[in-house]
Amino acid sequence: MKNTVQELADETVTSSSGISTVQGKEWLKTILETAKQKMYFEQFAYIANVAKGNKDLAVPVAYTNTSFTSSSTEATLRTLTEITNLNTVTFTPASVKLGAAISKEVVETSQVDVVIFAREQMAYDAALKIDTAFATALGATSSPAATLFGGDASTIGTLSAGDVMTTDLVAKAQRYLKANGWVSEPGRPFVLFVPAVAEEAFLKDSQFVNAAEYGGREVVANGEIGRYLGVRVVVSEQCPAGLTGGGWGADGHICFLVKAKVAYGIAYREEPTLEFEYKKNEAAYYIYLDMAYQCKVLQQNAIVLIKVTDA
Repeated sequence: MKNTVQELADETVTSSSGISTVQGKEWLKTILETAKQKMYFEQFAYIANVAKGNKDLAVPVAYTNTSFTSSSTEATLRTLTEITNLNTVTFTPASVKLGAAISKEVVETSQVDVVIFAREQMAYDAALKIDTAFATALGATSSPAATLFGGDASTIGTLSAGDVMTTDLVAKAQRYLKANGWVSEPGRPFVLFVPAVAEEAFLKDSQFVNAAEYGGREVVANGEIGRYLGVRVVVSEQCPAGLTGGGWGADGHICFLVKAKVAYGIAYREEPTLEFEYKKNEAAYYIYLDMAYQCKVLQQNAIVLIKVTDA
């Protein structure tokens, strides 16, 4: 089996051997799977695929629980209850096309495998674009279950030094989710997304450290640093930043407590697809990544926004 990415690229394009093409596609698939490890928000999202030939996808959402009228009188008609609590969230995925070209001369003279480097960077960038879209959608939530602030602040303008993320805010935030009827379940747990500066605060808090230990068989999600009060804590640098010059009283971030697989979702018309070819006439390697997606909030009352300072 050939070893270098250049040889693999040439073989995939020029060879008539079926196994050569499979090798190339499997290798690209591995790059995309590795990149998905950077997608901290997607792993807790509701994920759907738009059927071929369709532009949109409408996802049904029940925004309240229906109370059905009961009757126990014998030989009488039952009271029929109208279903009026169903709404839909419509996803319209947009196409995103990424590309790069690397000359053969660069490949031949570089001490770094530029082709594989470029493919990995493109896949990672695509993953971050999707995760950023999730964070942007969550940060724009207009009617969350609650909006909490660090310390004694009541607005972003009154945040000041020391109004950082704390374990008390975790306990308070999940109370609002539970008040809306949400519970943490094995397949759909409560998840808290925090930036790295909040991670530092947690790791220095003995109350969190002592409670965040795992059992030997527990599956740890990408970016997960522990669990507190049953809430899975995930660190992501895609949590939106708030700056002093942008109306915040001190530099900080927005953290999110959400009900996984319920609060937000993504619809793909095309999941990230990575391809490459060697253009012999131009003596250049062409790399392509295509995807079509949209990220949206599904249940606003399954989201708590927590706005805190960095220090």
